[in-house]
Amino acid sequence: MNPSETLPRRADLLKVTRLRGVLWAAAAAALVSLGLEYGFEQPPLPIALLNVVQLAAIVIYVGAQVAEIVQATSPLAALRRRWFDALLIVGCAVILLAEAETTGQPVLKASTVYVATLQIVLVARFALGVVRFNLALSERRLRPGRMMVGSFAVVIVLGAVLLALPKATSPELRHEEAHYFTEHLVNCLFTSVSATCVTGLTVFENTGRDFSRFGQVVILCLIQAGGLGIMIYGGLFGLLLGRQLSLRHSLALQDALSHRTLGHVRHMVWFVVVVTLLCEAGGAALLYSMWPAEVGPASERVFHSVFHAVSAFCNAGFSLQADSLVEFRGAWQVYGCVMPLIVIGGLGFPVLTNLFDGARARFRRVRGATGADGIRLPHSRNRTERTPLTLHTKLVLSSTILLIAVPTVAFFVIESIGASDGQNDVAGLLPPAMADLPWHQRISAAFFQAVTTRTAGFNTTAQDPASLSPASTFLTMLLMFVGGSPASTAGGVKTVSVTILALGVYSTLRGRSEVEGFARTIPQSAVRRSAVIVMVMFCLVGAVTLMLCVTEQGESLGEVLFESVSACGTVGLSTGLTPRLTIPGRVIIMLAMFAGRIGPLTLLVALSGGAAPGRYEYPQEHPVIC
Repeated sequence: MNPSETLPRRADLLKVTRLRGVLWAAAAAALVSLGLEYGFEQPPLPIALLNVVQLAAIVIYVGAQVAEIVQATSPLAALRRRWFDALLIVGCAVILLAEAETTGQPVLKASTVYVATLQIVLVARFALGVVRFNLALSERRLRPGRMMVGSFAVVIVLGAVLLALPKATSPELRHEEAHYFTEHLVNCLFTSVSATCVTGLTVFENTGRDFSRFGQVVILCLIQAGGLGIMIYGGLFGLLLGRQLSLRHSLALQDALSHRTLGHVRHMVWFVVVVTLLCEAGGAALLYSMWPAEVGPASERVFHSVFHAVSAFCNAGFSLQADSLVEFRGAWQVYGCVMPLIVIGGLGFPVLTNLFDGARARFRRVRGATGADGIRLPHSRNRTERTPLTLHTKLVLSSTILLIAVPTVAFFVIESIGASDGQNDVAGLLPPAMADLPWHQRISAAFFQAVTTRTAGFNTTAQDPASLSPASTFLTMLLMFVGGSPASTAGGVKTVSVTILALGVYSTLRGRSEVEGFARTIPQSAVRRSAVIVMVMFCLVGAVTLMLCVTEQGESLGEVLFESVSACGTVGLSTGLTPRLTIPGRVIIMLAMFAGRIGPLTLLVALSGGAAPGRYEYPQEHPVIC
């Protein structure tokens, strides 16, 4: 290569790097100005000055985009690549000119429409920049595990900053004497971790009362982002922008979705987003009529419906009521809407994809079996390709049905021993324990408890030791440890891992050398991975429990263990210990929730860097097992 050609290229690269630095600095200054304007009751700086900073960021952004398009070899191709930026610029210009024409004032003195337009463009531009940064990061030599850990950490920090703004909390909470700055930052970080990791544990006793609408919207966005995974959103926006997913980004999405076919990741991303939006929209529509008149006007009821539908589908467990769903234990929506959302969100997207493909193939087969004149065609002409259920789908469905049916019976039987049959329920004013409910309500409460304990976090009965028997508490911890299914919004060791180990025990008792299930042989690698996941989760729960026993000296072992399992399994159920945790205890729970959402094994692999597989084997020697 000619050295005279290398110097101009280096100069161009340096110029591009500096330009990007200026753009990010301008975007950061604009976002800080937005936070100062909307995050405080009385902004520390004049609003006019903050608007000037936002205007300057827009001018820099527009100038950079125009310069890049003009200097490109093919301006038309560059414009097609930057169609979203061009749309933002044109839309902003049209609104500003229309506003100036209507008011007869100069553009710089336009009314709030002008300011709002600039701010919307700033937020959209920042979101676009984050997506492009995510796509560029995926093209680098980063392992999928590290990309997942880093993306979750960035969202958690951003959410904590937004929740720490004074306007995110209610005025009553801001004026409490115990509302110290350091403790408040820790509590906001705790809430951000809990929402992003779709856990539901809260140090604030009432999310609907202690957070303003702005704070509740931030929590809702964190739940949605954490429930589906940040990598999925990066892939979605990349596809919307017309970008082809890189190999490394596709591998990261494949790992996040537990998808086997790399070429179908693009379709899987669209399927995940569409199913999520449809389920959450349908759930919100069904929940609308559940809220009493005390909630407020129609807008409040809509927000309550959307919030709880998203929280249920993402298995987050966040509720705007202090007692979760105890107040609505008699509403049909709790069992006909919230429970199906929890189960669907916990099945995992590979299972939903397989079921959808099977239903579509069956529909085509039935439609193809009838001719245009309505006459049924011969069987030989109607045979179409079938889409059978995969082994993964069979394992998930069978284990899910079993883990709902058996605990439901167990909870009902356990809590029926010495039950009062509703005699302690004072006109429904007090949230009774499960044993205090009439027998028909006890059945529904046991059913809901069996569903929600596997990472959902909602509850229709109190979970404290005085309201739930020790046997039910222990059964709840076992279900929280198991969790939901792989590639879902749920946590835990996952149903497939436990099912594979159970099949391994059954195969061993039958004298079989291989683990078998549903007329299929399960590879030894899957058996080993399942055993490792269960063991690592067991060690994580043990370590968290031990550390909490040191930091929370006055608490009982049962409550500490319950809190540890709930955090590591990203469930969100609590006996009431969470608000009483010390600051070191809250940090421990935050780390436990983060490890539980990422996956203990994935987190260990990401931190260790991944060792290269060995190319040798040692001689075999059988140790004494029993």
